[in-house]
Amino acid sequence: MAGTDYSTYLKINDLLTLQIPLTDDAPDELLFIVVHQSYELWFKVIIDEIERATAALRDGAPWRARPHLTRVVTVEGLLLAHLVVLETMSPEGFLAFRDPLDPASGFQSFQFRAIEFLSGGGKESMLSFPLFSDETKAWLRDIAACPSLADGLRAAVEHLVPGEEPYLEKLVAIYRSHSSPERAALHEVAELLLDHDEHLMSWRYQHMLMAGRQIGRRQGTGGSDGMAYLETTLGARLYPELWEVRSVL
Repeated sequence: MAGTDYSTYLKINDLLTLQIPLTDDAPDELLFIVVHQSYELWFKVIIDEIERATAALRDGAPWRARPHLTRVVTVEGLLLAHLVVLETMSPEGFLAFRDPLDPASGFQSFQFRAIEFLSGGGKESMLSFPLFSDETKAWLRDIAACPSLADGLRAAVEHLVPGEEPYLEKLVAIYRSHSSPERAALHEVAELLLDHDEHLMSWRYQHMLMAGRQIGRRQGTGGSDGMAYLETTLGARLYPELWEVRSVL
């Protein structure tokens, strides 16, 4: 019985034609392309898992959200490791192919912006980012209108801890008492969301350091202030209430 072979199923022949360097005799450019294409593939997985986790939380079923969030934070661990691979480039190796990339920029990763929105931390300014096409802006507006993980967590907390108490007090109650299966699952979800938040902060920090190693204080290819801009993103928090819980337990 005929079946689908490995290469046909995964479109390997097509996949291997997608790495097209712009600069001759710049050995590091292939690595740069492969790492960033890999990022975008993993971003697609993260988006799918976040949407499924959010739906489960809004249904009041945190135990269904747990495996999806576990996969998200596991994939993010791989993305942090990808930065380590990129750091094997020397500054002169990167500069050998950097100029032709202008104005291409990591800012244009619309899937990363979607992850921010779906997590609960997207910025409205990204919906009018000049380097995005009109089609991309429309897609991001649709994404921004979707319930986020932050919305899902709040819905799940309100479901398990009804009442008029402030949201932070309800979160504290979950942390102080989570012996039932439902509350235990929600407590684990809260910790996974903190992992997610921490991984994105770690990624921003490592990305900033890598940029500093490669281009110093040069301007970014997309017109940003480069490392100076990246430094301004380090204090961002997706779930400030989950961080605040630690102060009041």
